[in-house]
Amino acid sequence: MNLKFAANKKMQIMNISHITTLTAGHPFREGIKHIDDAETAVVQLKDVDAEKGLDCANLYRVHITGRKQPDYLRHNDILFVGRGYRIFAVLVDQDLESTVAGSHFFILRVKPNRQDVRPDYLTWYINHKQAQRYFSQHVSGTSLPHVNRTALENLPVVVPPLDVQDSIVKAHHCRLKEKALLEQIIEKKKQFLDQLLDQTLEQYQKENA
Repeated sequence: MNLKFAANKKMQIMNISHITTLTAGHPFREGIKHIDDAETAVVQLKDVDAEKGLDCANLYRVHITGRKQPDYLRHNDILFVGRGYRIFAVLVDQDLESTVAGSHFFILRVKPNRQDVRPDYLTWYINHKQAQRYFSQHVSGTSLPHVNRTALENLPVVVPPLDVQDSIVKAHHCRLKEKALLEQIIEKKKQFLDQLLDQTLEQYQKENA
């Protein structure tokens, strides 16, 4: 779809609290320590990246105690990182088994009656400059900036039609793939040049030994 044409289609603006439910990550009284045979996995800040998304390769596993059943993450949940100098969101883009988010996260879950909003679009929008501008104006704290629950709930979200959301998400994914390929090319060029310079230096040292 032509995004310029799509911009003329009807769209809505609403607070994110009208689109999603918001819960806090699982509270841990002590530091999270990995236990090999534990039944529950935990997503921590080390496991997420604004562009690369969620990496489940090295999730810590823990025993969770207490009577309350943990609120396990679901496919298409959105993890919001609102503390620090990088405010961003990542999408849970896969089915996870017995996995919780740590207390550093807010968890956004699109409401069942909001089939007009794609979770991947909403994740993109939170990371987009419009939402980022809003967060920069509503952060609290000085030494460690953070976005509190109320500020997040009041985030205005532009909601275009579903086909426009789909086009935006696809364009975004293409940009990320292109960036990754360019970074690979740059790294290979660096390795080639380093090898060439090493060989030149070694040859010079042999000739002057």
